[in-house]
Amino acid sequence: MPGEAPNPNDQGRPRKRVSLIEIAGLFGFIGITSFGGGLTAYIRRLVVGQKQWLTDEEFLPGLALVQILPGANVAGLSIYIGNHLRGPLGAVVALTSILIPPFILVCILGFLYFHAGKTTDTRAVLAGITATACGLMASMVFEAGQKAIRGVFDIVLILLTFALVRFAHLHVPYVILIMAPLAIWWHRPRPVQEGAVESTKP
Repeated sequence: MPGEAPNPNDQGRPRKRVSLIEIAGLFGFIGITSFGGGLTAYIRRLVVGQKQWLTDEEFLPGLALVQILPGANVAGLSIYIGNHLRGPLGAVVALTSILIPPFILVCILGFLYFHAGKTTDTRAVLAGITATACGLMASMVFEAGQKAIRGVFDIVLILLTFALVRFAHLHVPYVILIMAPLAIWWHRPRPVQEGAVESTKP
């Protein structure tokens, strides 16, 4: 079913090779049908939930990576997914497909807005789109959190990051410099104790 989460039993099966035409079609569709923010949630719903081209274990590291790198998240995420599916050429196809259709549409809508868009009805429509975008972002936080949050310390990291941005008013690069070492230290690979190894043996 569309939007249904991937079946965990299917993750070990070889997946069908995704063609460049399929990548162009999906990312062109995303670009032309997405409104406002929360686009990462929309991409996840289509790529992971509907198409099942990636699993959450493959998608979420890419999302985390583009969040800490400079540039637009949607551009970085498109490059990550396209490269994961078909290498550098897939990355180019995904990026151009998601950018060109909305670029053309925004040019047309921008022309119409600056000539006849400053009306009460237009402001109401834009306010509704903004609320929808906030809802999409909230759904992404909820869905990603179910997969990514693994313990109490992760919740502490989230709250501390929120406090540094919201109350301390630190710029995002400074927050990353503070929080990244803590997160890396906490999630570092730990040596398996000898007793634990022996307990797993039959």
